[in-house]
Amino acid sequence: MRKYLVTALALVLMFGVAKAADFSGIGTIDVQKVFKGYKETGKSQAELAKLEEGFKKEFEDSQKTLAQAEKDGKKPEELEKMKKDLEEKLAPKREALMRLNEQLTTQLQSKILDAVKKVSKKVGIEVVLDKVVVINGGTDLTDLVLTTLNK
Repeated sequence: MRKYLVTALALVLMFGVAKAADFSGIGTIDVQKVFKGYKETGKSQAELAKLEEGFKKEFEDSQKTLAQAEKDGKKPEELEKMKKDLEEKLAPKREALMRLNEQLTTQLQSKILDAVKKVSKKVGIEVVLDKVVVINGGTDLTDLVLTTLNK
């Protein structure tokens, strides 16, 4: 009798551990894959790249102007003033690009986080971690999150 009780208890414990492992309430996502696979990321990157290209052209033009002034024999004081003026002209554009990049990134992160919350709630997952920090276990929600985002 005691032998059956120990066997039954062992089976219950094994079943409990197996069940806890399967339904641990922990999910994972590959954040990089989600970020790259999200359609809006590409659109945001294209928008930013277009503006960066314009800034890069202006910067290169300013460098050519300085180089030409130096070849023309401008005095060091004049060159320094030209450099300062060009930097002042480009600084607001550089800052605007940085703000836009930050804004777009924040918007993407917010949408991704909302999708993660929606998917995890739908499948009954309580905690979602980046796949990079999980060595073993957890339910991979990456594809479900991407599907939700790209609807």
